[in-house]
Amino acid sequence: MRIGEVNLRNYQSLLRMFQNLNGSQAKGSALQAPGFAAGKNGNADMVEVVPGFFCKNDPVIIRNFRKNFDEDGDFINSHGVAGMDITGKDPSEWHKIVEVSEEGRQSMFDMVKREFIQEQGIQNGDTTQRSEVFAAYQKSIPKKDRLTATWTLGQYERQYNAAMYEAVKAHDPSWQPGQYFDPRILDGITRESVEARIVQTGSDSLDLKSVDCRA
Repeated sequence: MRIGEVNLRNYQSLLRMFQNLNGSQAKGSALQAPGFAAGKNGNADMVEVVPGFFCKNDPVIIRNFRKNFDEDGDFINSHGVAGMDITGKDPSEWHKIVEVSEEGRQSMFDMVKREFIQEQGIQNGDTTQRSEVFAAYQKSIPKKDRLTATWTLGQYERQYNAAMYEAVKAHDPSWQPGQYFDPRILDGITRESVEARIVQTGSDSLDLKSVDCRA
């Protein structure tokens, strides 16, 4: 999941990085993931730098290791955001609908609309700026709120996309994602018009109300 999950693969990558910084490929010379901490087994070469995380007792390694954690010992992800680690957490802890700022929602809406037009309705993982939008919003709010607010913003993202798709299909029922459409079809689609139709359908989800075509 793209929400800043820290897993063994992340730790293995960091391990290789710190080994290179130390100029050594010796076993146990750098970062140890929880449950793999050599220091717990009496290895005098290992030091606990932040709670649960050990590395070789070398000033260069320790200094570079600490750059990956904030002052509370929370891992900082590749976008420079702490508090996004879901390791060991039950999804129910952060799969919640919470308040998201108007600025955050507008930034997401603008990105969705721009990329929907640019990619003709296809979500292109190679060109999207969604990670940057999420990261900018995450940095604007307290760390303790980041997981739940990110989940909620992702729910808004889905509904914005659904509204764009619906508008193009209403204009041309034969249209399929990846096919050209006239961008002017979306001129009347605004964040406010979409959000007027968004309803909360559970503690963890949003949905888009259908348009009454009988009016």
